[in-house]
Amino acid sequence: MNIQGLSQSLDLVCPILKKTTTPVNLNNSDFEEVYSLPEEELLDVIRKNSIPNSNQVQMRLPMHSDGTPYKIGIWGDSHTAAHFFSEELIRTIGLDPDTALPSFIPPSMGRSGVRLPIRKYCQSPNWKFNYSYTGVNQEFYGPALLKLNSNNPESYLWIDFRSKNNQSNSLQKLTILFSKTIQTTAKIGIQVDNRAEEIFDIQNVNGSNLQIQGERLFGVVKIRLIEGAISIDGFIPQYDATPKVFLDTFGIPSATVKGLQSIQKDYVKNLQAPQNYDLVILEYGTNEGSHLPFDGNTYANLLRESLKNFRSIYPQSSCLLMGPTDRGVWYKRTYTKDKKKLVKPAPMPNFLMYSKIHQEITQIQGQVGKEFSCSSWSWQDAMGGPGGAYTWIKQSPPLMAKDLIHLTVQGYQETARQFSRDINLQQMLNTKSNAPN
Repeated sequence: MNIQGLSQSLDLVCPILKKTTTPVNLNNSDFEEVYSLPEEELLDVIRKNSIPNSNQVQMRLPMHSDGTPYKIGIWGDSHTAAHFFSEELIRTIGLDPDTALPSFIPPSMGRSGVRLPIRKYCQSPNWKFNYSYTGVNQEFYGPALLKLNSNNPESYLWIDFRSKNNQSNSLQKLTILFSKTIQTTAKIGIQVDNRAEEIFDIQNVNGSNLQIQGERLFGVVKIRLIEGAISIDGFIPQYDATPKVFLDTFGIPSATVKGLQSIQKDYVKNLQAPQNYDLVILEYGTNEGSHLPFDGNTYANLLRESLKNFRSIYPQSSCLLMGPTDRGVWYKRTYTKDKKKLVKPAPMPNFLMYSKIHQEITQIQGQVGKEFSCSSWSWQDAMGGPGGAYTWIKQSPPLMAKDLIHLTVQGYQETARQFSRDINLQQMLNTKSNAPN
């Protein structure tokens, strides 16, 4: 699709959708659940027995003598999906969202818990996802590890691909990647900025794509399904100015490392998706540790098979495994509504149950990772070791979220700064920094 003579991109305004209402439960319970953290005496014991190991990681990246930007890819679960960690990582090397841009944008618009490095999107409610980590659909995936699908006529997806800070148009070219669907063809409408919509017949076979290129820069692309079915693997942008670093984040809430087994080398090649990452970071373990009872041998085998497949696609990239954060549990007790009577005495929980599992997962990552030339970094140790979740939630402002699983925005920013220092990221990328310490 060639476009000419475009005027400046306008700000994207989403259609107004009818909101569905959820019935309110008017039943007034006679009981109240009270959640407590460990007492200070127990916390002192936890801290004394939770001395973290050194988290320094020795890594090197190849020199780019021709001045081409370094490429970093981050795969993970909800801890990376919200992009708070990635955004702070960019700041630690002295860059910003206009100088560190994505080379591949996953089609995870509309997925709860995901933030993308784009300005805005509008989406109709009838899109669905296929996820690689579920193993439900026996199909190949690109680096996004998910597909965005619809077979509903008039489904729309509007995206402003400009960065949040950039006030001008920024794309010279955009490639929309389609994957195979049950139907062989689809008819879609494409509108670029305020230009008239154009209609295309899409042959939905592996590796098919639609390229949008203009004589002038553009920012907003609107996709409308007219008939048939489409499945989107992602978007490859080409910018008017070369960024200093390419940073791609492929975080999916609830994901496990199993999803890496569904990436297929020839499929990624046909998509023309990036394969030449200088550094790949794999952040998994929290969701694997949630399945009880946890078995270390089973997890090690899962990790080994996943890394084997991943390394077949990215064999030359420097590789780092990030262990899960620390995780805590609440002490839950049930009282009468007036709190005068404890209805059912609750046994004291094992406050370090998940902490110990996460510690074992990190240790296994360190051992198995060596088999595939991957370094390992302990997110748990960056929080002070097992039990750190309880200390972090008591900080002001809190660094741990109330679920004792996720971090707050400040918590993700704090660990991103620590991570950058531990792997010496600024020196590896040779960027001139005015970043915070």
